[in-house]
Amino acid sequence: MNTLKLQRWLTTVLARTGGDILLIQTLRNVIMSASVMASAALVALMGVLASQAYLNVNVVSSVAGLLCASAILSIAAIVQFSKLGFSLQFEASSHSTLASSLLLGFRLIQSSAAVLALALLVATLSKALL
Repeated sequence: MNTLKLQRWLTTVLARTGGDILLIQTLRNVIMSASVMASAALVALMGVLASQAYLNVNVVSSVAGLLCASAILSIAAIVQFSKLGFSLQFEASSHSTLASSLLLGFRLIQSSAAVLALALLVATLSKALL
């Protein structure tokens, strides 16, 4: 996905009757997905901290850092999409600016998911090696 494709999508969606509602629902959905990612990272962090007696301190520190990074990326995505929701209220916002904002939010969620997966992989492998 790139800015040009998102710009075309925005142009197409906003040209339709009710397209603004579809766009707002899409923003709501991505905010919810980012919220689920942040929640998953924080729940996993609690699990790692609860089992720290069974793990190497370096592993706990590494995994905890990765999980915190995942949560922070998800929260940044929520902020990005929330700001975008307010930007939609202004007619002066161009579709290219909105598309760039959408793409940044999507990349933040994607990065959060990757970091979360890495943290869980490290925790699983370290437990399996003990």
